[in-house]
Amino acid sequence: LLMAMIIAAGATSARRAKGMPGAFEVSTWAIAGGAGSMIAVMTLLGVIDTPITALVPVGSMLIANAMNTNGLALNRFRSDVLAHVGEIETALALGADGKSSVAPYVQVSFEASLIPAIDSLRSLGIVWIPGLMAGMLLSGARPVYAAIYQFVLLAMIFASSGLTSLISTLLIRTRVMSTAEQLILRPGAIGSRV
Repeated sequence: LLMAMIIAAGATSARRAKGMPGAFEVSTWAIAGGAGSMIAVMTLLGVIDTPITALVPVGSMLIANAMNTNGLALNRFRSDVLAHVGEIETALALGADGKSSVAPYVQVSFEASLIPAIDSLRSLGIVWIPGLMAGMLLSGARPVYAAIYQFVLLAMIFASSGLTSLISTLLIRTRVMSTAEQLILRPGAIGSRV
């Protein structure tokens, strides 16, 4: 069930990267690597219970957040590459390899995709009270236990989002270059309008 969610999330996230070659594969691998590995590690450590009633809701939260982060990373990378075609081609003409010519846009895309997750952590308990914590408090759980569980969940979301964005941006940078180190992504390509 979680694998089906990852594939659906990859397809949904890839739609944001219109005109980018291999966006579905990159998105699916990135979400599987980020959210999937976090689900596996936390299940093995006993943080997430193995019954499907606990694994699916927590897993879906991680996958959904990873999907959003991945979509933001791909969209930002696409926009930055299309806006800086001249600079990238100049770097390539001067002897830079494909990876280093798009490296600044990989870094910016990674950082920009994590802004919503960072803002959520910053405003936790001040601007918004998370649903898990509120639900636990209303059901009679001790406030400290509810807060700890909510913090662990948000840390898992942030970690899986960061890992997903990192994998996505590192994989997609190779897809915008040909084997001859030429930029494939062009402003005139179908679906590549900024």
